[in-house]
Amino acid sequence: MVPTRKHGGVIAGRLIGLILFTALPSSASAFCSSPSGDVTLPDAPGSYHRPSAPFCLSGYKFSRTHTCSDWEISRYQSEIEEYVSKLRTFANEAVEAANEAIRFAEDAKAHAKCEAEDVIGELK
Repeated sequence: MVPTRKHGGVIAGRLIGLILFTALPSSASAFCSSPSGDVTLPDAPGSYHRPSAPFCLSGYKFSRTHTCSDWEISRYQSEIEEYVSKLRTFANEAVEAANEAIRFAEDAKAHAKCEAEDVIGELK
């Protein structure tokens, strides 16, 4: 036995169809995808990370001599290498953020063009 609809079922079906039809975007604007992206700006290493020369190097610029022990020089060089590494990481992350921003801008431009063409197309 095939179930049959009463008049209420037909009205409810038409009402659901009308709601779905009005709730869904028009087919023309459905092709305009919104731009998306997540641009996270990196934090630069603070100046507090910048190594300070040990006191034993205070006159090195002028005299080209110092009173530092080997371990003081070695530690200072390691601190410099670590700081430069942080700066390189920051620079690489900044380039990645810039590239992501460029991709977002290109998506936004394409979205704006699509929306403009869509709305102009409604006038024709």
